[in-house]
Amino acid sequence: MVDEVYRKLQMHDLSISFVIQSERTDIYDEYKKQIDLLRQPLSFDKLRTIQATFNKRIIEVIVGDITMQRVDVTIGISSLGFLTDAIIKAAGEKIQKVYDNELENHPNSVLIATPSGALLCKQIFFVKWDSDPDEEILRQSLVDLMYTVVQNVKSHNFTSIAFLAIGCEKHGCSINIVVKTMVLEMKRHLITRNLSWTMKFVVEPDQENIYDEFSKQVLTTQDGKTKVFSINEI
Repeated sequence: MVDEVYRKLQMHDLSISFVIQSERTDIYDEYKKQIDLLRQPLSFDKLRTIQATFNKRIIEVIVGDITMQRVDVTIGISSLGFLTDAIIKAAGEKIQKVYDNELENHPNSVLIATPSGALLCKQIFFVKWDSDPDEEILRQSLVDLMYTVVQNVKSHNFTSIAFLAIGCEKHGCSINIVVKTMVLEMKRHLITRNLSWTMKFVVEPDQENIYDEFSKQVLTTQDGKTKVFSINEI
């Protein structure tokens, strides 16, 4: 409960008090413990952001919460249940009903679009994607994934995207292939379609290896040479 209230406070200018019966010292102690944890200073890892800019195109890699990004559209991978659940929970019960209804009526749809609910974006896209142990099939599936995302973002005239920086190590896939393909495909679409977008790859705080890999690929040009366009690291 404390985490959810804290998330709401980040979005709205509110003041909230928890009223606890005087004899329930156990409940008071637990609430105090959770609030004290929120007051602890953020670690360096939780504040890291790196940004590459080329012309009017921006690709960012940030450590943070995908549900707290102020963008036009938030991208969820429907096959990654934990991610879908986290986004829907933050968006609210109405979005859960919309998602369930769309999934029931269009079970084979590659993409399900829902309103943003309580999130800071304008819309949520849940895109179907599955990993594969075969590297070529995996690479092609990621090419298709990024194409689907770009096509739908463009058709809605959105210009800013938050995408969870999936690493896929939990599925036995190569982090390098996943990250490199996603970043290169996004760069390719931005350049060839002349899209002035802001793309945020959002990394979970406990995935430093994925942050490092995304950062390396974002700062590498398509000829394979590392080149810094413009970097901001907080």
